[in-house]
Amino acid sequence: MTSDKDTLDQGNDLASPKLKGIFSTPALPGEEPDPGVPKHYWFVKEVGDGMLSVQLLDENYLRTPKQHVVKKDAFLEGSTLEPDLGYRLLTQRVLKGDYYRQQGLNVEAKIEYQQVLRIDEENIRGNFGMGLAYLALNQLEKGRYAFEKLVQLDESFLPEHKHLFNDFGIALRKKGLLDEALAFYNRAKALGPDDENLILNIARAWFEKGDSEKAYEGLKGCLEIKPGFKQALAFLAYLRKHRIFPKDAHLKAHFDREEIKRSEPGSLVDEG
Repeated sequence: MTSDKDTLDQGNDLASPKLKGIFSTPALPGEEPDPGVPKHYWFVKEVGDGMLSVQLLDENYLRTPKQHVVKKDAFLEGSTLEPDLGYRLLTQRVLKGDYYRQQGLNVEAKIEYQQVLRIDEENIRGNFGMGLAYLALNQLEKGRYAFEKLVQLDESFLPEHKHLFNDFGIALRKKGLLDEALAFYNRAKALGPDDENLILNIARAWFEKGDSEKAYEGLKGCLEIKPGFKQALAFLAYLRKHRIFPKDAHLKAHFDREEIKRSEPGSLVDEG
């Protein structure tokens, strides 16, 4: 329908932050996998020039003293990103919670832990960028694993973080991963249900999946929130130009209203 430079994606382009996170390997370097220890975990940080600094984590997920500098491509080939573990270990800050927990005041500790949960956007973006890198290397299972873990991160995300999931959804849609894109869009929608730009992105993904009815439902939602929304009206003009109409009687009646017809501009959508 459109090129990557189309006007319908409503969000930011993802930058490429330096890698930082927790990875797992099936074995230690130079050793065979041990069935009793299915995974070994590493704290990994990009240090430039295609190199990574890696530190093995102990059984308490604390970094061991020795750092190794390894080639990035070689390490990534034999490891898997663990974004949920990285989130828990790297981006949650605990202040009074530790004190209360040590005193046996578990209810108070829980309250304090919840109060200090925050999102480190750089780390989350880095993990997502790693997922995209897996896709570029055709390591599809690793990429899907990373995205699945990211979209399931816990409830400490706040409404202002919805743009992260929206941006990730855009990037996934452009990779043709429409189911994954919709999962991220819907996570964003849970944080900001009245965002017409986000709902338009969801409609766009449904259309590309071949479900024009759900696309029209999304357009209806967009225009209910913002009746003169230019990009939504452009998408509507595109659908009508290509004689794609809703089958549902209520949707058809809604989009046949003269006030919507009169408000339609010429299509703003590239057709390349």
